[in-house]
Amino acid sequence: MDAPSLSFPRKLSSNGNPSDLFFIMLYLKNLLGCFCIGLSFSSSASGTSLSIPIEVTIDVPSPAWSLKITSIHAKAKKLIIICNVQKKDGFAAAVMSKAKASVNIPSRFNKLTRQVYVTGQKWNYSKGYKTVTAEDLEKLLAGAAKIYSSPKPLTEKSFIGLTTTAAQALASSKDLPYRLIEVDGIPQIVTEDFRPERFNFAIRDGKVIRVTKG
Repeated sequence: MDAPSLSFPRKLSSNGNPSDLFFIMLYLKNLLGCFCIGLSFSSSASGTSLSIPIEVTIDVPSPAWSLKITSIHAKAKKLIIICNVQKKDGFAAAVMSKAKASVNIPSRFNKLTRQVYVTGQKWNYSKGYKTVTAEDLEKLLAGAAKIYSSPKPLTEKSFIGLTTTAAQALASSKDLPYRLIEVDGIPQIVTEDFRPERFNFAIRDGKVIRVTKG
């Protein structure tokens, strides 16, 4: 939508004639009107894309467990929220904790009854959710409409061809560990520990040419 052009209905006199005050006030009135119209149009446009947060919190046996909302579906006036839990590497005290996850979906689904299903663990504390298997999900989601799906996880191929800076920024944005193991054919000094989630970059001419994990 192009903004209307505005101009003074007459040229102001160089000596600031009092009669010009009327035209100045008229100009400011028109300018204020256009601003209000633009603000109204912006509000209407943004109103069609309002979103609401969907947050899930469950009890887990230790802080080592993390929760992720993998997909959300609408079916029979119900909002089916599918989550997955995973245990992080390393040691953690066996203390009851809470794992949380949150995503945004269109606000038009706000009034649907929410049902939370969790995959990835054997324990089931059954507080506001139900554990399910892959077979259970297939039956549960039959005929459902998907309204959200989590982004695909990064793989080794995700970094090939990126510059060193871009590859490092991408890994950092996902909180994934990484390191440079080779630069222009020269091996870099690295530790010998093994971390299955870590990306190892081989760089040539400032770009990633090979990626391994460990």
